[in-house]
Amino acid sequence: MPLPPNQNPTTEFLLLYDDFAKFQSQCTFLCDAMVALAISGLVMDKWSANGLQMYAGQIKEGAEALRARLEAVRVMQG
Repeated sequence: MPLPPNQNPTTEFLLLYDDFAKFQSQCTFLCDAMVALAISGLVMDKWSANGLQMYAGQIKEGAEALRARLEAVRVMQG
């Protein structure tokens, strides 16, 4: 994904860092939720399972978006 016009690499890197920090907190939440469910021994209802599946999909999409942005920065740096 190319940088928008008038966007310098330093600004893009700072924005990327901020987005990565947000993504990291989302991953941490998902991991903590999965561990809590496993430890509790409770059976998950279908609504909770659907919610986890949806959230996991959002995490995967976020990971792909970050990868594409990192690739764009790398290409710019040659």
